[in-house]
Amino acid sequence: MTAAGPDAGRVREILESRYGDVGKPRLAPLDELVLTILSQSTTDANRDRAFDRLRARYADWDDVRTAARSEIEETVRVAGLAGQKAGAIQGALERLHDERGTADLDHLHEMDDEEAVAYLTSFTGVGVKTAACVLCFSLRRPVLPVDTHVLRIARRLAWIPPRCTATRAHTLVQARVEPNDRFALHMLMIAHGRATCTARSPDCDGCPLRTDCPRVGV
Repeated sequence: MTAAGPDAGRVREILESRYGDVGKPRLAPLDELVLTILSQSTTDANRDRAFDRLRARYADWDDVRTAARSEIEETVRVAGLAGQKAGAIQGALERLHDERGTADLDHLHEMDDEEAVAYLTSFTGVGVKTAACVLCFSLRRPVLPVDTHVLRIARRLAWIPPRCTATRAHTLVQARVEPNDRFALHMLMIAHGRATCTARSPDCDGCPLRTDCPRVGV
């Protein structure tokens, strides 16, 4: 281990030995964007309930675009921040309708990573983490989204400064991880953050990284 924390490749190997191959279903880019907007400040279970309710209630994304805002808010309320999320979703759909006449983000495939992130973050309510999720999960680009679990673990591993922002962490963490490892390590760090390296009372004694982790902030 160096002063800057353990090697990312070693972290991946250790976490894979604990959690195995952690995957995620691949969605269309617009589906992934909506799902990630719904995931903000809520649990995965509530995010999925809200997404499933949208898909069950409306025939397609154009129907979501033209529905009453209050109806969308009621549909996604289980995910919390219903007004904010309904506004971001309908705003994105309205902009796509105005720009392209269709509700999809398939044109992202024609952009490089930097262009795609810049384009997605130009939508109201879409930050770097949300954009990175679309690139990583839907486009399968070598991008590592920094969610709350990744941010917490990266701090404890001393990969980033203790007071590093999520936006800055996105750049710093990604620079440490080889492109071919980014998708797997993101998923493994989420699994580890849920099971062991929790926000409160992490199980450091039972952690497979216990001999490598400097435990910054624990």
